[in-house]
Amino acid sequence: MTGRDERGVMDDAQFEASLVAGETQIVEPQAMKAGAPSGSPRQPPWAGKVLGHFKLLRLIGEGKMGRVIQARDINLQRIVALKVLCKRLPGIDAAKRVDQFFREARSAAQIDHPNVVHVYEINQHDGWWYIAMEMLEGGNLAQAIKAAGPLPAHKACAFLADAAAALAVAHEMGILHRDIKPTNLMLTRQGRCKVTDFGLVHVDDPNDPFHFTHSAVGSPLFMAPEMILRREQTPAIDVYSLGTTLFCALTGRAPYTGKSLEEVLKQHVKAPVPDLRTYLPNCSQSLATLVARTLAKSPADRPAAGEMSSALRAEAISGSVVESGMLSSGASSLLRELMGSGVADSAIGTQIAAALEQRPQETPLTWRRRIAIGAGIAVVALILVLAGLYGLAGRLGGKAAPDPANLARRFPDAPENLGVLPASSVPTYVQPDWDDPPAFSWVRQIDPGDARFVASRRGRYFYPIDAPQAILIRAEDFVGYRTVDAALANGKTPAP
Repeated sequence: MTGRDERGVMDDAQFEASLVAGETQIVEPQAMKAGAPSGSPRQPPWAGKVLGHFKLLRLIGEGKMGRVIQARDINLQRIVALKVLCKRLPGIDAAKRVDQFFREARSAAQIDHPNVVHVYEINQHDGWWYIAMEMLEGGNLAQAIKAAGPLPAHKACAFLADAAAALAVAHEMGILHRDIKPTNLMLTRQGRCKVTDFGLVHVDDPNDPFHFTHSAVGSPLFMAPEMILRREQTPAIDVYSLGTTLFCALTGRAPYTGKSLEEVLKQHVKAPVPDLRTYLPNCSQSLATLVARTLAKSPADRPAAGEMSSALRAEAISGSVVESGMLSSGASSLLRELMGSGVADSAIGTQIAAALEQRPQETPLTWRRRIAIGAGIAVVALILVLAGLYGLAGRLGGKAAPDPANLARRFPDAPENLGVLPASSVPTYVQPDWDDPPAFSWVRQIDPGDARFVASRRGRYFYPIDAPQAILIRAEDFVGYRTVDAALANGKTPAP
């Protein structure tokens, strides 16, 4: 074996020798080509060969446990991600290594949830164990942050709300992930988030031989204090790690950093919880409070994953701010397209469309408006110049500056209202309940009177008062409207 293999990374020659020759010409699906990053390194010699019934296409990533390869299932003709385990890992005997690999696959497969990466099969080929998983083209959250910089609050909250919903279901099943971090949150090209890598999972089963209560496992930048202190582990450890990940998505940095591992771990245990507003002054008080609660030193002070999911979804609704006080002239035609696709209630849609058609035409520009528009164009031009200089400085410094536009390029299929799901597609696992609304909801706190439509004071969209999203509007942000015209006059947009 080579030195690389001793460290747990597979020997390429041995791996290649175990494979079956495939077609000389690799026909890659268009979706795979679109997902491959530009400037990818030259592929290893095993690319194009066959492992079991999977044709290997390209290397996605590699680590001490093994490697992840993009492959095509020859039988089902679908693209998958193959996680191939090393044959030897330092300090771990073969039987325990394979058992742990099985636990990872079984735990992920057990959680039948749209925000968990699907596991198709676990098998072995010539002694190489592998897990065939759902292939996601959007990369992971860490890559999105690196490419775009700190994410807009409503998008970051939408991603983390998905992950929290998945963890809520896992926790109900007695499963702790224990390694939540940005690289383990995969993103789809539609802008959704899925939890992956259950390699350090803990199962609430007395017969489970893998109990790590007295071991500090996980990633130091995202590890809960009780894990560092080797105390009892509960679902609160995943909530803490999700909170550190949310902080990272919003600010571009982990909440605790240091020059050494010991310094980082000490801060998790003893340092005051950082105030999100120090790094993000314009964030809402409710979001800053939520982040502080998830990072509480005591597990008992943290919210449950389900509560966190609802709160984050509420932040996503409130965070989609109105960029313009008025609807654009093309709004009515766009609305007709939305109505035609069946995503809105037909009666309400007809009422909204009629209200839009009846709005008065714009009057000719006055000299004051011309001056205001000219000043606005000048400000935008100045911002673009400064942004260009910033990007140039980043390139001259040898490192590309994060570009928020990269987020849109990474997820071209993501809807503008990411995180604000249409009423007809709110999944049952986050379906708000009128009989048991979240504590922050206006329901049971505010009498809406004769209002038929509601909105968040800080948000862009308004909803019928009986829509599922309406429950997630915070009491302090609640705004009610008797008519569509009233909502439109207040600068709100009908929710898709």
